Amino acid sequence: MIKTFITILLLSLGLSAYDQGGVAAVNGVRRSAGMIPLQNNYALSRSAYHHAKYLGRLRRKGHLERPGSAYYTGRTPFDRMVRAGYPSRAGVENISYGDSSYAHSVRILMATLYHRLAFLDFRIDVMGSSEYGNRKGRIYVYDMGASSVAKLCSGGSLSGNGSYVYGICADRSRRIPRSRFQKALRSVERRNAGIVLWPPADARNVPTAFVRETPDPIPGIYHAGYPVTVQFNPAYFHRVKLRRFELFDEKGRAVKARILQAVNDPHHKLLPGDFALIPLGRLAPGRRYRVLFEADVDGKRIQKSWSFQTGK
Repeated sequence: MIKTFITILLLSLGLSAYDQGGVAAVNGVRRSAGMIPLQNNYALSRSAYHHAKYLGRLRRKGHLERPGSAYYTGRTPFDRMVRAGYPSRAGVENISYGDSSYAHSVRILMATLYHRLAFLDFRIDVMGSSEYGNRKGRIYVYDMGASSVAKLCSGGSLSGNGSYVYGICADRSRRIPRSRFQKALRSVERRNAGIVLWPPADARNVPTAFVRETPDPIPGIYHAGYPVTVQFNPAYFHRVKLRRFELFDEKGRAVKARILQAVNDPHHKLLPGDFALIPLGRLAPGRRYRVLFEADVDGKRIQKSWSFQTGK
């Protein structure tokens, strides 16, 4: 099963030219998760910079720009990516507002659910980032994509029998055989770990709280705790049935939490191999927590048990 690799994510919290600070910050996270680093892409950096400038100058939020507005470079993230010179529309965009640095911005985004999973997407391997604003609060924009898909869009005409994917390339009419599109994504996925845990085993100084995001994965629940996520790489695993996902405090008491997966995700953004545990209250500072995860995966039982410690 392939879910369309076109996602729009928005974080509502609370601006410099192109640089690699965002790539370095995101790669620090991905290394901790056992994932491949992202390569800086100039076209995506241009796209991110122009949207950050648009948001900062006009004091707006969101992923969409209004045609006719000053600093307009494209209505959607994908329009802006191709206008900046990137050959593919297959990508994802993250935004944060009011942060003091790339490191702080990424730390905040990793305290969400959907934005975290965008940074930890198995299918991406290139990224451009930019910031705009002043010391009182900057806007950070991250545009990410898959170089293997971009290469398909940059080559010669693709033809043959079978089904096709449309609308992925800068030229919307260009068609890509579905089998080649799937193969391109798999080539990136296979370079990553089979299972990604966050927070990682033995992580320290883990934040205690969930940062609210738009769309909200847990509407009506306030003061939630830092999410715990488990992701199964679709290049290696196909059918995953959750059996157990629990979080325990230092005294062995189960932490009340909401479990989300593809079948009950209110915004249908989680893939079949994505699982999230969101505590219904903030975690205690300076404490150690233990996670137990169990699932039936392609006919075999997989169990994961690990601990992490919150910051003070």
